[in-house]
Amino acid sequence: MVSEHRYRWVLALLLSSSPVLGGDLLRWVDDAGVTHFARSLESVPQKYRDQVKPKQARAEHMPNAGSEQRSGSSVRPSGTATAGGEKSMSSIYEVPFEAYEGDAQRVIVSVTFNGSVTVPMLLDTGAPGVMISPKVAKRLGLFGGEEGMVVTAAGGIGGKVPAVRTFIETVQVGGAQDIFIPATITESISDSFEGLIGMVFMSKYSFKIDSVKNVVVFEEIQPDPRAPGGRHERWWRSQFKELRALHDAWEEHASRKDLDDQGRAFARSQVTEAEKLLSRLDRHASLYSVPHPWR
Repeated sequence: MVSEHRYRWVLALLLSSSPVLGGDLLRWVDDAGVTHFARSLESVPQKYRDQVKPKQARAEHMPNAGSEQRSGSSVRPSGTATAGGEKSMSSIYEVPFEAYEGDAQRVIVSVTFNGSVTVPMLLDTGAPGVMISPKVAKRLGLFGGEEGMVVTAAGGIGGKVPAVRTFIETVQVGGAQDIFIPATITESISDSFEGLIGMVFMSKYSFKIDSVKNVVVFEEIQPDPRAPGGRHERWWRSQFKELRALHDAWEEHASRKDLDDQGRAFARSQVTEAEKLLSRLDRHASLYSVPHPWR
């Protein structure tokens, strides 16, 4: 299992010694106020090289979750013609958002996880999944739980940072919601939001941003019978592949002769955590009769 204390300890360990993560990180901020990370100075654009510095943990500076976010959404039905000429009704949700993070334009919405914790999150169509801060993970009771959490790395344009991989049972943005979402726990990149909501959530909706009313409009997409659980074959295969790769990487890491007893014990615990996540994913797949060749 991964406790919050062990999560903090392992970040420093893995940055220097693990083949799963390895490498020093440099931090820089572009003209739009976006934070990036890079493994080498050569990966940083020339104009920003004078500002690069190692990534600093900033958990103590994170904001009170959702304290300044507007909540709620309006809902209206939308009729969609089916092949038989009938109309099936889908819902449309208007969700208010905060338009700025300082001088940078953003789409920051209130998001509720597991029906209990509501925090400000950035909608990011360039992100594939969901990222949450350690602060949110702690409030959700994820650290030290029995549901599976495996240490990995989160990647972006600037490189990779240490992270923890898990699943969140429910994610809700206004009236728009989804279940069993793969999530990555990593340090927040801003004091204005607690993570990112990416395409794994938004792919079940068509959406547009109304910058005049400052709302995001989500419209439900009719379920695809070829997508069990609302996910297509590629998604299922990629989830199983990623977790098996993490399992194998940690198993290989545990066999390294240069590890001390503490490092070896932690690596073995991560093999177990990956097995827990694979088991959860397999149970979820069984609920929706996902074909075994996809797993």
